[in-house]
Amino acid sequence: MTEDSKPVRAILSINQLKKGMTIISYVGFNEKYQSITEETSTFIKHNFKNSRARISRQNKELDIGVEQIAPGDTLHRIYKLPPELKKLTAVNEKLVQALMRRGFMKFEVIKPVETQEPAVKKPLTKKQEAFERSKAQANKFVNQLKENVGTHNQASQAVENIMDNARKGKVSYSGVTEYVDVITTNSSAEAMSAILSLKESDQTYDHCIDVGVIFQTSYLKILKSKGRKSIFENEAQALLGAFLHDFGKSKVPKDILDSTVRFERDSQEMQLMQSHPVFAVELLAGMGMTDDIINMAHYHHIKQDTSINSCYPKGVSYDEVIYETRLIAIIDVYQALVGKRKYKKSWNPPAAMRYLDALAGVEFDMDVWDDFMQVMGLYPKGSLVELNDSSAAFVMSISEADPEKPQVVVVRNAAGEELTHHTLLDLQEEKDIEIVKDLDVMEVFGKDAMEVFTKINIS
Repeated sequence: MTEDSKPVRAILSINQLKKGMTIISYVGFNEKYQSITEETSTFIKHNFKNSRARISRQNKELDIGVEQIAPGDTLHRIYKLPPELKKLTAVNEKLVQALMRRGFMKFEVIKPVETQEPAVKKPLTKKQEAFERSKAQANKFVNQLKENVGTHNQASQAVENIMDNARKGKVSYSGVTEYVDVITTNSSAEAMSAILSLKESDQTYDHCIDVGVIFQTSYLKILKSKGRKSIFENEAQALLGAFLHDFGKSKVPKDILDSTVRFERDSQEMQLMQSHPVFAVELLAGMGMTDDIINMAHYHHIKQDTSINSCYPKGVSYDEVIYETRLIAIIDVYQALVGKRKYKKSWNPPAAMRYLDALAGVEFDMDVWDDFMQVMGLYPKGSLVELNDSSAAFVMSISEADPEKPQVVVVRNAAGEELTHHTLLDLQEEKDIEIVKDLDVMEVFGKDAMEVFTKINIS
């Protein structure tokens, strides 16, 4: 072996670790190791068994076995790691992500010997292949969302324009069809649906777009899982019908429609607002819409218990409400809860799902709700959650096998630092990691929420 080909020792930060390196000492830590807690002490003893540690205790620096670490100690170094701790010494993407979450910041490493011979890649197992596909799908999801923020805004503007024109007697939906075509052609409805929880939304027009893309995404998944045939001629017609579910609001004066004031239940303004499903019947029929699309607009506020005050128009039997309308009724409320408004606090997607679950069987058809929850998951894609190590992660994919264990990407570690290296974690495989609560993305990231999400790049 030549001098140049010998392994090289170096002190590196967490961001400099590369696959193939070997950690021989942990030498830098975040502030939680300045005065170790009982929990941290137990964690070190359990995970670094038979290693040595250098600590400060009562102003004295000591070299001890990790089993002697006690609450209140300041940790300076963990070293002499035994061979059986290979999972904490052999650097790979998963280890780097775990170290970030735990607050380990600097390391003494051995860099691998450089070689001219290309490494021979072992064939992937079926589980590894599936995980690689999940990573590719997650990156595609992020990229599609990033690319379609503009489309979402433009489609919302188009809905506003056709409603404004309808007020002037010019009833047409041509202005929104180009966006319907773009979304269906690019299969970007699912990615656009996550925009809902990442930005402030318009009270009416963004609502129509959000409901539309969530409807198309969930409806198509439900049809596939149930082996059912769509009532629509094609995907574009389904999306257009969902976009137009609130088209009756074009006969409501714009100052009332765009108001941020909460009207009294019996006020003239509220009566006008609650007339929009009836207004939609004449408008959509005049536009040549199918009976099914008209049913969606006419009856999407009908509750299973028709005596409920929020059920309108009155005098309708729930039997008249088709499956697609029962589905869009759920989505309509989900969007209203999750959508970001300047005048109200929004709900986190998981909290909205829990709330709707409580109403299923009373306000909403239980079977339709079960179908919707099955495809949306307890933690819908794009939800921000906190893990049991206090890190923050975005949900990237739901699991039908275990709804409480989706695939997530950590974007902020326990120390509150935003990460630049992103790794997909499958919580079904990561047995020691679990979701402890859902987070309000605006409280955590504010106006930067969209930017944080669209910077995700899973390696």
